[in-house]
Amino acid sequence: MSREENREGSVRKLSDSSWECITQSKYLNPKTGNPKRFKRKGKTEKEARTLSKMARDAWEKEFEKGKDAKVNKTKTFGEYMDEFIETEVKLSLTGSGYHSYISNLNCNFYQFPISKFQLHMLNAVEFEKYYDSILKLKSKKTCSLPIQMCKRCCKWLINKSLLEENYAAQARIRTEIADEYDHKREEELKNRKKVFSYEDIQKFYDAYKNNMGQYPVVVLFLLETGMRAGEFSSLRNSNIDLEKNRIDIVETNAIRYKNNDKNNGVEFYTKVPKNKEARFVMMSDLCRECVIYMQTQTKLYCKNNPDDLLYPTFRNGKRRSTSSMEVCFKELCNKLNIDRDVHLTKTGQQKGLCLHSLRHTADTIANTAKGANIVNTALAMGHKAITVENIYTHATEDALKTITTPSQVVLKDYSTKDIVDESKERELYEMYIKLKEKFENQES
Repeated sequence: MSREENREGSVRKLSDSSWECITQSKYLNPKTGNPKRFKRKGKTEKEARTLSKMARDAWEKEFEKGKDAKVNKTKTFGEYMDEFIETEVKLSLTGSGYHSYISNLNCNFYQFPISKFQLHMLNAVEFEKYYDSILKLKSKKTCSLPIQMCKRCCKWLINKSLLEENYAAQARIRTEIADEYDHKREEELKNRKKVFSYEDIQKFYDAYKNNMGQYPVVVLFLLETGMRAGEFSSLRNSNIDLEKNRIDIVETNAIRYKNNDKNNGVEFYTKVPKNKEARFVMMSDLCRECVIYMQTQTKLYCKNNPDDLLYPTFRNGKRRSTSSMEVCFKELCNKLNIDRDVHLTKTGQQKGLCLHSLRHTADTIANTAKGANIVNTALAMGHKAITVENIYTHATEDALKTITTPSQVVLKDYSTKDIVDESKERELYEMYIKLKEKFENQES
């Protein structure tokens, strides 16, 4: 029974023969966020009910007066969402986490009509319309944050006595729409280029040998190590052991708002790698060659390198931003006539293989090679699903030396492995994905 329906309250006879009645308001107590209850005694059942109802009705009358005075008739739900994030959510987030929240909501909440509605215009139907809209455009994973934030914000507004019901929670999430989007996306991806081809890798290597700028060596390094771009840009010379051919990955580049204020622009900083797990990789011959090349280039052309970075910007010795690296990478692909399978999304954005696709390429080649060990590869790549397995599986230098790199399969000068037939790569890749999902299911 709802609070609105339970207006008569409950009564009981006490040991002293008096009666007690408890009634509940249709409004929440703004101080506690819990239902407001009124307990009153009387000589008779009728008297107890009457006293309890009188107290409840008097309180509700005063509450409604105060509520009308508090509600800002011009303030929108989006503005209340801003206030909720800044006062309640922000405190529990890291700098990069806060930036991710705002970025997601900017794309998937503030651009939709629901954010422009005043509180009296909100209802479950409008939230359903909003959910349907974003689920048609984005994956369930992407939509989960704005949907949850709407529910949390409505609950916060109820506790502040500005909203009567959590309409966001009442609204139906039509999973069939999300499933249809994911199915269409899956069908589209089947025919799209997932990783760079062997021919593409050869072109990257030729560009490096022909000294075509600063970025071919970066591309080869990322291919050989499977590192994330942010991890590479934060890599210091002290993290590299040329005697053991080992690279320790202990930090990554991250982005946040200056002074944690979204109105002050963004800045870059370092933090522990994704999944908060430091790890290491072993260098192949080509990877070692790339490291020495970058160290030499840095000494020659970078006059100031205060953080002892492996490959900083030559102009000021700062970390390379992932966004600038992405731009330079796309320009390099265009120069080399490498097909990135660029296509337009439903929202008009250009998508295609990017810098992060080098990591996917390294991952795929390593796990489709003969004698591949998915656990060893996952430990080197820093996959979240396998970090749980670290409880009983630990990476060793000898184990990680066995991981196959692109150069060992594709490039004649470094080839040490049997070449995998590219025609069989799709089948092998699907087998690898199934194994990967097995670990992820174990984690969940």
